[in-house]
Amino acid sequence: MEKEGRSKVWDYYTKDPSGDVVCSICSSSVGQGSEKSKSKNTTNLWHHLKKKHKDDYEVAQSQGKKGTGTQMTLPQVVEQTAKWGPNDQKVRELDKLIMEMIATDILPYAVVEGVGFKRLVAKLEQRYSLKNEKYFCTKLMEETYQKVVNKVKQLLHTDNSGLLAFTTDCWSGAGEALMSLTAHFIDKNWQRIQLVLNVKTMFGSHTGEYISETFLNLLKEWDIDHERVHLVLRDNGANMVKGMRLAEMPGLSCTAHTLQLVINDGLSAQRAVGDMLAKFKRIATHFNHSTVAQQRLTSIQKEMGVPVHSIIQSVPTRWNSVLHMIERMIEQKRAITAYSSDHGHFLCPTPNEWDLAGKLVETLKPLEEVTLELSKAESSASCILPSIGVLKSVLQAEGPHTAGIQTARKAMIQSLEDRFINLNQTKEVVLACLLDPRYKHRPLDQETLSQAKSWLQEEMQSQTSEETKLATITEEEKDPKIRRVGTESIVDCLFENMLAASTSEEEQPDDVLEELERYMREAVIDRKKSCPLEWWRNNSSRFKRLAKFAQK
Repeated sequence: MEKEGRSKVWDYYTKDPSGDVVCSICSSSVGQGSEKSKSKNTTNLWHHLKKKHKDDYEVAQSQGKKGTGTQMTLPQVVEQTAKWGPNDQKVRELDKLIMEMIATDILPYAVVEGVGFKRLVAKLEQRYSLKNEKYFCTKLMEETYQKVVNKVKQLLHTDNSGLLAFTTDCWSGAGEALMSLTAHFIDKNWQRIQLVLNVKTMFGSHTGEYISETFLNLLKEWDIDHERVHLVLRDNGANMVKGMRLAEMPGLSCTAHTLQLVINDGLSAQRAVGDMLAKFKRIATHFNHSTVAQQRLTSIQKEMGVPVHSIIQSVPTRWNSVLHMIERMIEQKRAITAYSSDHGHFLCPTPNEWDLAGKLVETLKPLEEVTLELSKAESSASCILPSIGVLKSVLQAEGPHTAGIQTARKAMIQSLEDRFINLNQTKEVVLACLLDPRYKHRPLDQETLSQAKSWLQEEMQSQTSEETKLATITEEEKDPKIRRVGTESIVDCLFENMLAASTSEEEQPDDVLEELERYMREAVIDRKKSCPLEWWRNNSSRFKRLAKFAQK
């Protein structure tokens, strides 16, 4: 217990047996002024701390200002040091925050058993007793999970009762296979919402029938009706395609995955390209499987002034890794050639192959740019048609950079046309493009635009019919004819019914086309700087009918 008025500076000093004052930080002896006991003060102690240990000086000053300078009572000491009970409000708050940290940062439960984490918690709040791993992964996780489930259900059913889009994927790893399901929609504030609903373990053979059954069960778990499924984005695997067909779900292939197949078609179509890539892959394998080879290459790189970079190995499932491998090979051309001359182990590419590699980079670079744009988190189906159109233009262009590589480019063009043959007949893709203010009708040919207008009319008519049906049901439930009493006659009732009907007829399917014409006459917004959802949030009142479809 401290003496009354004891200075905070003494937290940084001790007295040795001889009575000298010693700094606890640097072990220096510091005088206290006069040797007479009554004349001693802490001025020199503060001065030493300020001059030699500025950070500690500032801490001591701030603590000194906060202190009351009065002696603590025994109850106060007990209150500041006694452990909180397990049901204390502050304990529950800290437990919840630690659980949220584990969940949001995707940490293992074992983090609470770590020595470092325990030290941190003890230092921050000595009255809090940290729970063990079992407590967090059983009791608290179950409570947290149920709260999240309730919130997700609220988002799916209360805050949004409209259509939902889904992405689903299957993959294997670490001895097990998994299937994921993510829901996507745009809320009333034009914010994009993405909810990962489930990641389910799959057993047995992943047939189309099994995938269909699993997918439908996942929807059932979240009380999502079949009618609310607007679109399901999936990969091109035959089992996934069949699974969505059996489930009677409107499916769409992943564009990035399809582009992977298009580029593979092009790379395998020209023998010279295939031979060159095979040689590059052997070189990359040599350096990636031998530390001695890598060390020798590093030595050559430093000697020749070439960037000290590792050789990139291509990955079959990521086509742009082929592009990155070629780019790195070209960057390291001098070092690789020197290594081959000194140590052998592989055939160095010929001058023609180096030239071919450079032209292939010029072909693949724009394709990567489009692929990356389509793979962004904020990308949507509206980007597909414009992106495919740009890719065709890039591949159809001719010039010095295309000489010697035309076979591969033509194969890619043909593959694009074959694999995206029905894109202009896919209603969801066409309407998404048309209702994106960055693109509008610009990427659509006249026939596709005409079809899009017909789809909008059909959608409008269907929506109007549904709204009329709901209005009729509501009116019948109210039963105004029975409720009317007093001065209102049956004639008045009939007039009101007639006028109400004419009001509902004010919105005709043709009105949406008039609105569309006004929308298309306006300039498109900047593709990179502007957000289409923000545009709709600001303009939905001007295009009320179109906004309903854009929100899908």
